[in-house]
Amino acid sequence: MAEDHQFTVKEIPEHVLQHITVSSTRIRQALLAGDTITAAAYLGYPYFFHGTVRPGNRLGRTIGYPTANLEIEYPFKLVPGNGVYAVLVSIGKSTRIFKGMMNIGTRPTVEGSKRMIEVNIFDFDQMIYDQVLRVQVLYRLRNEQKFDGVESLKIQLGSDKEEAARLLTMPASF
Repeated sequence: MAEDHQFTVKEIPEHVLQHITVSSTRIRQALLAGDTITAAAYLGYPYFFHGTVRPGNRLGRTIGYPTANLEIEYPFKLVPGNGVYAVLVSIGKSTRIFKGMMNIGTRPTVEGSKRMIEVNIFDFDQMIYDQVLRVQVLYRLRNEQKFDGVESLKIQLGSDKEEAARLLTMPASF
């Protein structure tokens, strides 16, 4: 194709990390498995994506964990596997970084069916609809799961927030 379309191709040497050849396939596999540590090691930085905040059903707000529901603009952007993650978030063009936690999944406790990306930004209470968030995915906390009810979910979210806050204060070692 290079000859047909007049561009040059430069082959780069393979990158080997701990006896494993790094490839885009291995990075995708790690992210889909929720292995954010391996993905960051392969990439050389934490994986991130952008999403636009869209209105949701506001359930998170009623249980004390308001979320920004994200819509990914680029359909081919890889979204990590379902689960709960500790994340760092920036809003729009701001350089301010917020700590938070993110759920990716179908929200089985509240009979959800559509796969959603929901980000709870710690110590934050502003309307940010239609704003673009940059989400750095640092640590996977747990798998998505169905709870007995909203009260059980709320208790788990409290534990998730504590664990995310603890992890986000540790120095990153990617």
